[in-house]
Amino acid sequence: MHQGMIEAQVSAGCVLFTHSGCSAQRKSDAADCVLYMQMAATKKHPRFTATSAWNDTWLAAFNRFGWALKTHEALACPSAELGPGSVWAWIKKTLPAFIPADLLFAAESTAWQSLLSYPDQPAIERLASEALEPVTVGIPREAQDGQKVVLQLGFLDANGELSMVLITFTHCSLLKHDFLFEPLQPANIISNVELRFYSLRLMDLVYSPLRSKISQALEDRRSGLVCALKEAGDVH
Repeated sequence: MHQGMIEAQVSAGCVLFTHSGCSAQRKSDAADCVLYMQMAATKKHPRFTATSAWNDTWLAAFNRFGWALKTHEALACPSAELGPGSVWAWIKKTLPAFIPADLLFAAESTAWQSLLSYPDQPAIERLASEALEPVTVGIPREAQDGQKVVLQLGFLDANGELSMVLITFTHCSLLKHDFLFEPLQPANIISNVELRFYSLRLMDLVYSPLRSKISQALEDRRSGLVCALKEAGDVH
């Protein structure tokens, strides 16, 4: 249903997929909030060492700035239960009914085609630098003791409804920059895989007075943290 109608961008540690039929204003609002709320959470808690507190602060910020939480679900899944597969496979296996599955499938296809066509594009590098735990300076890559992943995927539908997925796990070795589609084996996952799903709706009466302030606060940050995923048909 949504194939060919998805726009995608990396926003710090989140990949935001937007239905092209959504209004320009809602696209802008969602993009700004996805970035701003990550920054607000990171200002209070380290993303990798205090992930639960980081996530709670992130959600509280969304609520405070006018996004009503319609419903949510949190899971802690043993990796053996999820089985081998990519991040996408794990999300699809645990996807609650309130997350639009057709939009998720179209987003996965969009990201896969982009990665195949442009494996070294800046957006992939940017996501890896934000969603993968930084390596320890001075220690050889092969000697690093595991790596934590804190990744968000956002899906904005044609009506402006926002679905967010947070997936967190620790891999026993360092992951590649194309980790979004890297085959993952349960034996290589330390402890559980945590998944959180959220369905949010923007309340314009609350957000409208804050729109300009948030946009201005991000003016100097967007260029360093936001980057569009290249489409398969893009020309260099």
